[in-house]
Amino acid sequence: MLRPWFSILFAGLLGLAASAPAEAQGVRPERRAANPFTVSGVPVDASAESAAAARPIAIAEGQRRAFTQLLRRLTLPEDHGRLPRPSEAVLNQSVAGFEIDEERTSPTRYIGRITVSFYPDMIRRLLQDARLPYSETQSRPVLVIPVWQAPSGDRLWEADNPWREAWLRRPEGSGLVPLSIAPAREDGPPLDRLLGNPDELRTFARKLGFEDVLVVPATLQQQELGNIRIEIYPYHDGSATFLDSLERFVMTGGTQEEVLTNAAMDMTRRIEARWKAATVIDLEKQSQLSAAALFGGLAEWTTLRNSLNGVPGLRKVEVQRLSHRDAQLLIEFYGDPDQLAVALAQRDIMLEQRDGFWQLRSRKQ
Repeated sequence: MLRPWFSILFAGLLGLAASAPAEAQGVRPERRAANPFTVSGVPVDASAESAAAARPIAIAEGQRRAFTQLLRRLTLPEDHGRLPRPSEAVLNQSVAGFEIDEERTSPTRYIGRITVSFYPDMIRRLLQDARLPYSETQSRPVLVIPVWQAPSGDRLWEADNPWREAWLRRPEGSGLVPLSIAPAREDGPPLDRLLGNPDELRTFARKLGFEDVLVVPATLQQQELGNIRIEIYPYHDGSATFLDSLERFVMTGGTQEEVLTNAAMDMTRRIEARWKAATVIDLEKQSQLSAAALFGGLAEWTTLRNSLNGVPGLRKVEVQRLSHRDAQLLIEFYGDPDQLAVALAQRDIMLEQRDGFWQLRSRKQ
């Protein structure tokens, strides 16, 4: 059986660089909203004297459900108990629009799923008025490799990996960290070759196009009727430091499917909480720094400048000096430089100090 000290096995998961698109390699990319203020897949269900009369009731209830889901997405878990509860008028003013994802009707019932978009400025204002810190920064996708460990045998790339299936049952697109689940595949590197040749797994992961990978073994510790116990040992490799210190934990329940599904959901919540803690916008803390933007020519400067547009927490960028190779920028932002660096990194922009001076450049240079 694969042992909990699996970090030896996956020591090759270092420095993963983006290359081929994940979807082309068979990884199911998690749906990621075009902006964090859009909520997809919201279930709606209402009954009335006719389906036509039930439809607006269902849509209105779905929009309020989407509003709550959005606020929970953007705020810290410890603040979920004091989220604003707006009036119908304020809620309607916050909704930018909605789309029908799917729908079914009966003579007196309307069932479906909708996608709801909200006005960012309205949501920000509601959170600010409630004095709630929030994050709207979306991370780069993370590859998740579920490893199932049980007396009957380990499952890594096999199709009958129940731990992978549990991850695939999670609701998609509900958070700020897109998680893509490594698929079953016949050409996955076998376990014995991974132990002896970590470069093989590194090459395999690089083809999937991910910088960060989270290996999540789940070990079946107890299997009795109505009493299932598993232990989770998350292990991260890559540049996303918020994933480095995820703790191992135990999950119990009545059935294996129930325990694994709850464990995948709990792991997702832990990841989201760590990401928001690292990127939350503190509107009480306004900062500025001077940085030299480095680039190779006008085209690179234009790309870099455009990438700065809409970075969460970035208030203003003033160009103080410009040449054909660099520019001196005065950047005003909320929070501290580390939070700004995290937000910029999601746009493939590196902010770092060299010899006491801040430098800004594209990761692709």
